[in-house]
Amino acid sequence: MISFNQKINYQRYASKQREALSDEYSIVRCFESDRGRIINSAAIRRLQQKTQVFPLERNSVVRTRLTHSMEVQQVGRYIVKEIVNRLGNAGKLKKYGLDNCIMAIESLVEMACLMHDIGNPPFGHFGEAAINKWFTLRLGLGRATDYRFLEINVSDKEEIRELKTKIRQDLSSFEGNAQAIRLVHTILRLNLTYSQIASIMKYSKPAYWSKPVLPEFSYLMKKAGYYLSEEPFIEELSKQLDIKPFHRYPFTYIMEAADDISYCIADLEDAVEKKILTVKQLYTYLAEAWGPIKKGDLFDTVVNRPYENLNQNGFDAIGIDQFFMYLRVNTIGKLVPHAAERFIENIEEIYHGSFNHALLEDHGAEYKLLNIFKTVGLEHIFNHESVENIELQGYRIISGLLDIYSPLLDMPTNDFLKLVEDKHHKNYPIETRLYHKLSSKHCVAYKQAVNKLNINKAENFACMEFYYRCRLLQDYISGMTDHFAYDEYRKLMVTF
Repeated sequence: MISFNQKINYQRYASKQREALSDEYSIVRCFESDRGRIINSAAIRRLQQKTQVFPLERNSVVRTRLTHSMEVQQVGRYIVKEIVNRLGNAGKLKKYGLDNCIMAIESLVEMACLMHDIGNPPFGHFGEAAINKWFTLRLGLGRATDYRFLEINVSDKEEIRELKTKIRQDLSSFEGNAQAIRLVHTILRLNLTYSQIASIMKYSKPAYWSKPVLPEFSYLMKKAGYYLSEEPFIEELSKQLDIKPFHRYPFTYIMEAADDISYCIADLEDAVEKKILTVKQLYTYLAEAWGPIKKGDLFDTVVNRPYENLNQNGFDAIGIDQFFMYLRVNTIGKLVPHAAERFIENIEEIYHGSFNHALLEDHGAEYKLLNIFKTVGLEHIFNHESVENIELQGYRIISGLLDIYSPLLDMPTNDFLKLVEDKHHKNYPIETRLYHKLSSKHCVAYKQAVNKLNINKAENFACMEFYYRCRLLQDYISGMTDHFAYDEYRKLMVTF
């Protein structure tokens, strides 16, 4: 029995009150509260200074992560409306328990789309790669570590060995989506509803997972979905929403599809704006990737017609803007109904969270079109010299910042705890000054986590304290904007 109404959970992790709400609007008010908490959060404001594809970009027309997220938000809302319309026309809204929760679902998807990138570090995937490479080398996955806290000794008990191995893997698997969960729940403590947080959890694999990925969940377990630090919360969330291990929340599929549709077009438009490609070059690459074009096929409808119109009216700035407007409108007009149809076709698996594919992933023309947009981006934009140079700079900046702050990780447990408590340690003047530069909200999250540890279990305590100390560093650096990271690196490299 499928009833999406049962998947709408308006309760919050930190709220003691568990009153039952009977009318639809009272539930909607809970998600309106989520909406206010999200839109007014610092994490959303920071997105305006994190660029989508081209880091350190000063051209305000090129998309930031905030403008991209707003575009994703619109597409996500459109997909929900398309699903509801199709099920309504078929008389199936009540059958699937959707008749009294449409407004709630729209709000959940919209806010998930707005939040989907908030955990991404400066310089995007290269920032992620820098963090993971740095911790992999120093935590020594598969070899001795630079940090004695996580050294596996012959005298270690089995549970300590397992804990150290798990921590090493977890800290070397930084992922923007897992960081988003940590950000809203642990660091910002937005206390969002279970449904709202579940809507942004794209992957179901814990970051410490080192076993082979289960074949039936190969896509859902493609990347880390949450960290060891958030595991108790994820367990409670899964229980509240009846999500089985390695499964996904149903509305996450819609958020992911909206992101796929939005970014592939946006990347192409931004590349032309930055003069990496001309429109003529872009069209040529797209046509080559598509193959033979037939009159009336998807490529002809979506790409050819706007380009023919551009050809006729001239390649001036207004004409190019019009070309991208119609390219975007046509793409969304074709891919959104396809996403809605795929959702309905696989509604049972999606409801249970076991659908092991992206929503748009099939063998149709729509998926082919999406893929050629992505292929052209990979082959002709992301490997452009100007883009690669900035990404390499970003990689160096993040690695350099981690090097600069690494003395904090070299301190013995008790000395670091004293520094945290007193905000000063006379034997560690450099470390004291580094600690002063950390964000207060990240330090509070560290202290709260350490205060919950059992100090009587000495080995466990030392390992877990060091784990949260590493998280503190990752939280601070991943939370930086592109320009702040760049400025901070330049400023501190002069000093150190």
